[in-house]
Amino acid sequence: MDRRQIFKKNNREILRPSYIPDVLPHRQEEINSLASVLVTALKGERPSNILIFGKTGTGKTACVKFIGNEIKKAGGEEATVTFIYMNCEVVDTSYGVLQNIGNQFVKDFDQRIPFTGLSIMQVYNMLRDKLDEQNHVIIIALDEIDKLVYKSGDDVLYHLSKINDDLKKARVSVIGISNDLLFTEMLDPRVRSRMEGEKMVFPPYNADQLKDILR
Repeated sequence: MDRRQIFKKNNREILRPSYIPDVLPHRQEEINSLASVLVTALKGERPSNILIFGKTGTGKTACVKFIGNEIKKAGGEEATVTFIYMNCEVVDTSYGVLQNIGNQFVKDFDQRIPFTGLSIMQVYNMLRDKLDEQNHVIIIALDEIDKLVYKSGDDVLYHLSKINDDLKKARVSVIGISNDLLFTEMLDPRVRSRMEGEKMVFPPYNADQLKDILR
C-alpha cells in the first residue's frame, strides 16, 4: 500500500491518543477478555483488579476506554457503574490521583478536595467518604501507571487496592495500564498481590493488521 495513502489526512486522526473508534480491529479477543472480567459490575459485584501490559500503540488504552464506555451505557440512567479514566503521566502524584478521583463525584465547588494542603490520609478519607455516597461500582483506569509508581512510589496503589476494606456501600475496581512489564517489581508484595487479580498482555499489531487499521 502507498505510504501516502496510509497516512492521508483522514487517517491521521486515529493516531491521536484521545481517539476511540467505534470498532477496534484485531482486538476482539482482548476486548472479550476484558469484558468478561468487568461485566460483573453490572450485577453490582466488584470486578477483579486488572493489570494490562503491552508496547505503545497496541490498543490498550482504546480497549479499556471502549469497554468502560460500553459498561457505563449498559448501566443505564440509574448509573450503576461509574468509569473513571486517568493518565498518570499527566496526574503523576499520589495526592493528585486521589484528589482527582474524589472530585469526580463533587458538584459543589466548595466541597471539592483542594489541590494542596492536606495529608495523603486526609485526602484518602475524603475520597472514601465520597465514594461511599455512590453506593455502586466504580471502575478506575490508571493509564501509564508505571510513570506514577517510578515517580511517587506505590502509595496510591496501596490505598486504592485496600479501599474496599474501608467502604460500606461502594465497590472499587482498579485497572492499571503500562508498557513496562517490570514495574510491578517496584511494588510492595502486598500491593502487588492485590493488584494482580487479572493480568493481560496486548501483543503488537503485525504489518497487515496495521494496514487494515489505517484503511
